[in-house]
Amino acid sequence: MNKENLQRVIDAIKIDGQKKFNMSAFIGKLNDERFEQYVFEDDRLASQYPASRVNRIDEGTDIFNCTSMGCIAGFATAIASEWKAPKWLSVDNHSDQMNAFEQTSNNFLGLTYQEGKNLYYGDSNCIWKWLMENEPERYDLELEDYGSMDAANEEGIDWWESELTIDFSTIDYLTAIDVLTRIMNGEIGLANINDEPYYIEQEAVIS
Repeated sequence: MNKENLQRVIDAIKIDGQKKFNMSAFIGKLNDERFEQYVFEDDRLASQYPASRVNRIDEGTDIFNCTSMGCIAGFATAIASEWKAPKWLSVDNHSDQMNAFEQTSNNFLGLTYQEGKNLYYGDSNCIWKWLMENEPERYDLELEDYGSMDAANEEGIDWWESELTIDFSTIDYLTAIDVLTRIMNGEIGLANINDEPYYIEQEAVIS
């Protein structure tokens, strides 16, 4: 892990996260003009509202403009690219862009492929569902369709199952900052030998 670069991402999210952090797109824009008003005029959290990906950005122009926003990998990619769009963002190819965001962010943060998957996405072994399972009172995280982890468990679904997905609108920028800081400080690992998040320091366990 590159802790220096992770700190840069944390610092950037601290500065612009209220209006610019949204886990539902690598780089995206809000789906409704009303939502833009809520965020950019009424100071509501950008993370509360659905965002759709920006299809393409001209090479060398700003990755983030006045009304765009991004997830953790989006911020990492922007910093790694000096806040300018790389060539691959100028071509509207969703699959290639996803892979490029993952690779760029992983290289910048010093993460493995699986560590990146567990951080950037909301299904399978993601850290967000793992935190719901292991620290249900610490964060206000919710699941799509089920809401709480208890409700999913009552249906016989375990936290790690791919059909269970996090509600990205419940990951606000302060939650992201706190989780990234804990990762940077060596409290939590993103992927063990079973590809699951894990506690590195026992004192990090919430009883």
